[in-house]
Amino acid sequence: MRSVLLCRVVAVFLLAGLSVSKAEDQNETIPIQDVGPWVLITHPPKLERITEKIPYTINLTLTYSGSEELPEYVTSEALFVVKVFTTNDLTVVLNREEIVFTLEDVNEGNNKSIQVTGQVIGYVDLNFVLDILPNNGSVAADTIAILSDYVVTVVRESDTMDNIFTVIMIIMAVLNTINMGCALDMAIVKQNILRPVGPIVGFISQFTFMPLFAFGVALLMIDDPLMGFGLLVIGVCPGGIASNFWTLLLDGDVNLSITMTFVSSIAAMGMMPLWLWLLSGYFLPEGSSVQVPFLDMAVSLILLTFPLGIGLLIRRFKLSLAEFLTVKIIKPFSFFFIIFIFGLGFYSLSHIFILLDWTLVAAGLAVSLAGFVFGAFFAWITRLGRPQIIAVSLETAMQNANIAFVLLKTTLPTPYSDIAALPAIAQILMTTSILLVCLVIVMVYRCCKKCGKKEEKTNLQVENEEETAKALMLKDYTDGSNGNYRNGKQVETPPPNYYGGQIPPEFSWARQPSLIVPSSPTLDPRIIA
Repeated sequence: MRSVLLCRVVAVFLLAGLSVSKAEDQNETIPIQDVGPWVLITHPPKLERITEKIPYTINLTLTYSGSEELPEYVTSEALFVVKVFTTNDLTVVLNREEIVFTLEDVNEGNNKSIQVTGQVIGYVDLNFVLDILPNNGSVAADTIAILSDYVVTVVRESDTMDNIFTVIMIIMAVLNTINMGCALDMAIVKQNILRPVGPIVGFISQFTFMPLFAFGVALLMIDDPLMGFGLLVIGVCPGGIASNFWTLLLDGDVNLSITMTFVSSIAAMGMMPLWLWLLSGYFLPEGSSVQVPFLDMAVSLILLTFPLGIGLLIRRFKLSLAEFLTVKIIKPFSFFFIIFIFGLGFYSLSHIFILLDWTLVAAGLAVSLAGFVFGAFFAWITRLGRPQIIAVSLETAMQNANIAFVLLKTTLPTPYSDIAALPAIAQILMTTSILLVCLVIVMVYRCCKKCGKKEEKTNLQVENEEETAKALMLKDYTDGSNGNYRNGKQVETPPPNYYGGQIPPEFSWARQPSLIVPSSPTLDPRIIA
């Protein structure tokens, strides 16, 4: 109980003056003026939404408002040194950290200035302390805190790269989802719905284990309530299209993965508001409203189902094109899509990587590993097969990050929403890194297995050819047309170019299922095996 109260106190302190509704966004945040005769007046009263890499000026005026006379040690030679301290040296830099006033400056209200330059998005408090020196070079006779919590918030210089990244990601995701629709087996999807062991396991893992585990990690490992809220948000989100692509690359059950993504996207309409209503109060101040992006969730659902429908139509009316996309295109394109998006996303977000400390990375790694392990274990104890275990594990650990980012943007103003998104970014980085390592291991295993099969096949062919040659040599073949006989019998004519009746390479796919799902029990009725 004490930890809960402590989290609420810290949240209220850090988010003081921060509103999450549009009406409250207009409220002014006034620096805390320490009570005392020495007063530091700042203009502007706060630096809100300054742009990265651009210097901004703060004018300072030091005054004495006490009713009593100045202390005896304050002479005409006295110096008044105002020192500036920041709560985060990474967010902003100052052109100087000490401002010197003379007694004449204090009496006449002369201005001094400092310049603040934003380095990376975020928020920071400036604290001002006054040292009174009786004369130049002497030790401070008195040290007074004169101004605390002067808020500076830094926003991005441009959102162009983010917009480009979003557009490219959507286009490539739609194209690859069409490819997956060409290979989707609706018979298996129907079977998964009628006997929903896999979807139920995925649902419980996705909307019971992940929210609770992310909430626990946020409370135990993350001190900043904003970042804790961000980790909670990514934990309550449904699965995304990326899990389908990774399931394909790692030889999982893609039909089950797509079914679970569809089910979780619909279930999230109710489960996300429920979990956020129950748990968000531990991180946000009382009265804060969390805006669940129902419209964006519906758009994500459309981005999944509409391209899949196009792929199914291609498979229905243009089977040759569907087979080409399934056999030749879908896996290379999925691999290129993931690597390209990961690289472009890394570049787009590189400006805030400086804010990722080891606690955020560790929290993201813990949530990712827990999702993989729990999903796989739960699927294993329910007696699902290896492809289904892979699908459930990936669907549990991988959330729809776009929904999380949109929710944070609509709930918190910039740059607080960007700070809250840091744990989600760390979790995505850790998840992708783990999957890339797994993919490399799988590819190496496939290459070794393929080379072993080739060698085994080559040895078998050599043995067959030797046996065939021996058998042919034992027979005394001659052309019966020229009347050659041996022992009074006509000798058989050998068949020319004996190869054992191989299938032409262009029809090799006909002996394989037209699906990307391992060990699929169905075949397209128009394919003759």
